[in-house]
Amino acid sequence: MRRLLPFITLLITLILWEAGFFSRPELMFYDLRIRLIRGDAEPPSNIAVILIDEASIKLMNSLVGRWPWPRSIHADVIDFLRLGEPEAILFDILFTEKERISPDLSISGGDLRLVEATKAAQNVYHAANIFSDMPDEWNKDILDKELPEDFRKGFGLRNVRLINIKENNNYAIPFRELYINSKGIGIVEFNPDKDGIYRRTRLIRTYHGSHFPVLSIAPLIEQDSLIKEEKDSLILQTRSGIKRIPLYKGLYLINLYGGFKPYSMSGILASIQKIKRGDIEGLPVSPYEFNKKIVFIGASAVGVEDLKPTAISAAMPGVLLHASIYGNILEEDFLKCPPSIITVLTIIIMVLFINYTILNVRAFKLKLMLSLIPIVLYTLLSFIAFKTNIVLEMAAPLTSGLLSFVTGFTYLGLTEEREKRRIKEMFGRYVSSAVIAGISEKKESLLLAERGIRMELTVLFSDIEGFTALSERYPAEEIVETLNTYFERAVDIIFRYEGTIDKFMGDCIMAFWGAPVRMEDHALKAVMSSLQIQKEMVEVNRILKEKGLPELKTGTGIHTGEVILGNIGSTKRLDYTVIGDNVNLASRLQGLTRRYRVPIIISEATAQKVKDKVLLRPIDIVRVKGKARPIKIFEPLMEGDRNGKIHLTTEKALDYYLNRNWQEALALYKEIEELNPNDPVAKLFIERITYFMKKEPDPSWDGVWEIMEK
Repeated sequence: MRRLLPFITLLITLILWEAGFFSRPELMFYDLRIRLIRGDAEPPSNIAVILIDEASIKLMNSLVGRWPWPRSIHADVIDFLRLGEPEAILFDILFTEKERISPDLSISGGDLRLVEATKAAQNVYHAANIFSDMPDEWNKDILDKELPEDFRKGFGLRNVRLINIKENNNYAIPFRELYINSKGIGIVEFNPDKDGIYRRTRLIRTYHGSHFPVLSIAPLIEQDSLIKEEKDSLILQTRSGIKRIPLYKGLYLINLYGGFKPYSMSGILASIQKIKRGDIEGLPVSPYEFNKKIVFIGASAVGVEDLKPTAISAAMPGVLLHASIYGNILEEDFLKCPPSIITVLTIIIMVLFINYTILNVRAFKLKLMLSLIPIVLYTLLSFIAFKTNIVLEMAAPLTSGLLSFVTGFTYLGLTEEREKRRIKEMFGRYVSSAVIAGISEKKESLLLAERGIRMELTVLFSDIEGFTALSERYPAEEIVETLNTYFERAVDIIFRYEGTIDKFMGDCIMAFWGAPVRMEDHALKAVMSSLQIQKEMVEVNRILKEKGLPELKTGTGIHTGEVILGNIGSTKRLDYTVIGDNVNLASRLQGLTRRYRVPIIISEATAQKVKDKVLLRPIDIVRVKGKARPIKIFEPLMEGDRNGKIHLTTEKALDYYLNRNWQEALALYKEIEELNPNDPVAKLFIERITYFMKKEPDPSWDGVWEIMEK
């Protein structure tokens, strides 16, 4: 399951992505970036926007009544703008029906004024609509009507090659006198996305095989301009050169400008009124402000009903969408969507990295931080890329990252308790609960138990002297109670010093330090544990004596060296244990405690690791059975002035002894005996030296004492 987890997450994400599950969230991420990054973006300086706003409606209400205004008002606006010689005037206002004042007039004076102003300006583009309508009993007779031939021939594009064609079945165009005098016609209809937000559009609209430009590109192209759609782009031959416009699923993604500074139509109309009165000084708006500019005229007043929800505003005037598209094409300020393979690769990398991090990094804080980094970095990258007009998909990659994060940590959470139970089952007999908790936090320790490994540990054997004789003299239940009283205290101390109980062998305890939790000071903890057990034996014997049970004396051997550690046994029973020559040596050292009559003997290897923190005295140099190389053995001592003197004196005495300085060695061992009349080491060496003084050892004697028994 652990290995399958990333692939399951990856499969789920890719299936949801392919099924379009992330379409709506992706649009939300797109809106967020537009709002934050393009909210203040300014359009090209040669674009001017005039809005019929609430102030304009109120101003004209007392003069001409409510909207729609007489066509003569719009004619006055065209005449006013002509004074400034703009490059083009584009109306995002539909004039599809004529004003009719009386039945005998084919065209009203207002319509005629608008037509004449349009004709005189020679740069006015009027609006039309081409759209799809659902047939019903009311409109079925007007759908799919043919366009007027002069409209189709006069404004239809002649050199268009499209891949994605959306046919329409209805239209609304300016009245004939107006369109035949227009410089051009632009389609102003927009379709929102499924969530009602306006983000994209078709730049070319089709009706019965004829193609027409949207208003924003109408002033950029000629009727014979080449317009060719390729897989992900639209090749547009403009008056200033060829433009390659990127498309997203056949639609143009509008790179909105949020920094428009539109003119209020009220200011334009007020200026027109002043000019009509012959007052040309201090105009609210000068017509020369529109010199050589593309002027878009639209509405922002609520009553005109041309407000559209966009990423930047919940009620953006539709004319600003047209102005944004024009600015995009003019400046080649296009949003580019990388191919889908980029999203797929991002999802794959995100899932594999996060799952690998969660499942393989051991430290929890590092695991948490590293698994969040790709999510945070990709989010930042997406916003940075958007500043360069690259639209990276965010919803699917971030979802894959979050899904990997959640599933990864959920998997760990679900398996954590199982791991802890397994650890407790495996180590509960060997180590303290505190050590088990440590193992749970450090999973690498488990590896030491799952497979064999060679490593340096410190091994302890502790045996009760004369136990066989005791077991023969006392009833079985008293022997068991005696052992349990001793083992209870000894095990508590071993656990306190983070030791691992290997096994109980009758009256003998075998333990080791350095695993399953690694520790650098395993030798020190083993020695301190043995000293504490000896100290505790006073209390143990007091309890045993009160119960009428036999008092105990223990012997402990400790050695540090490389051993083989692992779960050893059969499939039916495994023991977490250590084996090897160094384990055998620790057992031999425990046996030497009976010969030297001291409670604890440690090897030179252990002594080297604890000599700076534990008071040690050398005992002898011995060669135990099965070992060719002699070892120096030591006895750790409790801290105290007397033991300090014994420690120093023993070092000198043994040195004299090894160098055959019998008199000096004898004197020092007797000095030790005076400090501690019951010192067994001093008694033993006094006997040896006395013997060697009578019978000098062979010249090849090297001071090593041969131990032939185990």
